Amino acid sequence: MAAWAIIPARERLFDLTGLTLRMNRPLIQCVVESLGLSGEQRNTLAGLGTFHEREWRRCLSWIDESGLALYFLKRMIDLDALGSLPATVRARLQQALAANQCRLSVMKEEFAALVRAFIDADVDFAVLKGFALIPEFCPDAALRSQYDYDFLVHPDSANAARQVLQARGFSAKVKSPGFAKEKEYLFAAQPLALPSPGQNFYSVNIPRAVELHEALWEPNGDMIGVQAPENALGRKRLTNWGGLSFPVLSEHDALVFQALHAFQHILCYWCRPSCFLEVAYFLAKRQYDALFWEQLHLRVHGRRYLPQILGLVFSLSALLFEAPLAPEVAAWTTRALPASLSQWVQRRGEEWALATFPGSKLSLFVHRAFIESTDVWKNVERSRLFPIHRPARVVESADQRLASRWQAHWEQACFALSRLKFHVAGLLRYTWELPTWRRTNQFCSGARHERT
Repeated sequence: MAAWAIIPARERLFDLTGLTLRMNRPLIQCVVESLGLSGEQRNTLAGLGTFHEREWRRCLSWIDESGLALYFLKRMIDLDALGSLPATVRARLQQALAANQCRLSVMKEEFAALVRAFIDADVDFAVLKGFALIPEFCPDAALRSQYDYDFLVHPDSANAARQVLQARGFSAKVKSPGFAKEKEYLFAAQPLALPSPGQNFYSVNIPRAVELHEALWEPNGDMIGVQAPENALGRKRLTNWGGLSFPVLSEHDALVFQALHAFQHILCYWCRPSCFLEVAYFLAKRQYDALFWEQLHLRVHGRRYLPQILGLVFSLSALLFEAPLAPEVAAWTTRALPASLSQWVQRRGEEWALATFPGSKLSLFVHRAFIESTDVWKNVERSRLFPIHRPARVVESADQRLASRWQAHWEQACFALSRLKFHVAGLLRYTWELPTWRRTNQFCSGARHERT
């Protein structure tokens, strides 16, 4: 256990790679703690006022990337605590909210047109994430950083859905070969581009994508045979938001999908903390709904890996944002986690969750817990530590001018170099941690056997 406590020295070691953003970790923790659901933020708010403006500037990009910026602004307004922030930070957050509201109004019209087009084409679909999360997972759509539209479509409707998108000017984009999902299609109506820090992160000009899914869980080269609920479209329901009516998943399937979505991002090394905040918000609203939890238990019981995935995501939501769980629900979710996953959440969960994009390969220890075959794991581990595929294309030329094409090539090359740096640093960190992790798990397994 002592070896796990040597975090500062190890972080200094890996800062030499240039991968870690030199931000103020106590400030980031204060921001996260201020969003906790316990209602006890008095000490946290007092702590926020102790940080200098330059410390805030180093952390603003992370706050944007995390998806927490506008949630944080609302919490400060609700608690009448804006005065604890530097004036420039207050202005920056308020400008971001105004920009996001403009983006939201455009996206709402675009989303409504897509829904109408799918209905007119008799596409069997349900909306995933995004506007479907209001109000169960998020009280106000203007607080979310949303960059795409996700739809669950019946396999028989997939071609019709693609034709609808193509008719509306969307074109298929190629995903990264190493993480191309089966039965998923990505479209974008504008050239791909990377958001820049600050208000541009919420700009209406950032390209939006559409993704079509044919199942709640789609393999991603992870070799994890999750048994997700089938026939989710047979249980869909209508919801209303902002004057729009559209089909969404049942409440149970929606929570399962949110957990699966977060889990898939965990396997890919980074997940926005706002995803865990939204799950925590849902858990707080349903804490005393015994019938809901009883029905959810029946829905997931006996399904391979699904209770463990729910327990993992609920545990991270509780760790970061104090998500409440009734004891009878915790008994088959968070408290039923394998020892290796519980240890990872306790010892590395916060560090991993608060890492800057592109994340941390410490989540490979989570991945390992879901693969029983040693031979299969060796292949997965090798492919994740030594990826040989080209990085995803994230930038496209806005037009055919030479300057525009060179700019796109330059930004794509910089992205490729950053990915190389990430993989090298991730390999070093993982190799460094692996012996200690094995010893920790052997100790936990031995202690568990002694108790039994």
